[in-house]
Amino acid sequence: MVRHAPLSNRIVLSRPCGSVVSNFGSAELIWIEFSAFLATLPPFVKPTITLAETTAPNGANLALIEHDGDYYLQADGVQFQSSFAHNAAVELSRMGCAPLRSARQPHLLFAGLGLGFTLAAAREALPQKRAVFQVAETIEAMPSWHRKFLGGLHPGQVDDPRLGVHTQSLQAAFRKQNEGFHAILLDAEGSLPIEGVTDTKGVPHSSFLHRAHSALKEGALLAIVCLADHKSFERKLRQVGFDVTSEIVPTSHKGKQKQRSTIWLARKGSYQPRESN
Repeated sequence: MVRHAPLSNRIVLSRPCGSVVSNFGSAELIWIEFSAFLATLPPFVKPTITLAETTAPNGANLALIEHDGDYYLQADGVQFQSSFAHNAAVELSRMGCAPLRSARQPHLLFAGLGLGFTLAAAREALPQKRAVFQVAETIEAMPSWHRKFLGGLHPGQVDDPRLGVHTQSLQAAFRKQNEGFHAILLDAEGSLPIEGVTDTKGVPHSSFLHRAHSALKEGALLAIVCLADHKSFERKLRQVGFDVTSEIVPTSHKGKQKQRSTIWLARKGSYQPRESN
């Protein structure tokens, strides 16, 4: 007598019909070919997103761009400032603020917000509660861009009670401040040309340097990043009455750091040593 396993325990194998085998083989071949095709494609490229656009005072189309976590400012499609290469903007503040660490109420003027790195470095360098960070911003939309899109770069920056952003020119800021500034910071290399301040190459005009000199307190600093001939620009600053020094720093804070930027520190008069008790 032959005993059979219960039906629930049987495994029944059946060979598919020829047409099914043929179709299965074709599908497998198609998948192999498709996989080989995918291997030839370039790596996935993350999209470039235009977050906002406006018209700059000089008529250029100004755009805020985001790509793979980095932010850029472009004018007519040409990038002039980025969150990837901001070392010069940070060093501008670090050097410009160094003499003011012991000041009780340092008053600084910034030529525009840009992407906010110069301002952020100054806020870190000068934690005094009575410090004043004044920004002369000629692009009306820029403060709202910072609130809406750039809050992650500098958390809490636009809500700092020491910060005042005014839609005005540097010249207007000079006229309204009678007591004088402790420092004026201008990142001309990372900005669009500013009417009455810089030429088309981003080099400050002599007339602006004279007005800046008058707007500073005695012993205060005009700190500038710009692409200028060293000898001629130093001579121009000295003719205005500044004591001048310069530093060359990497433009970017990461990467190969081959590009260099020049920071000019123009002092009005000289600092007097503090009397010791």
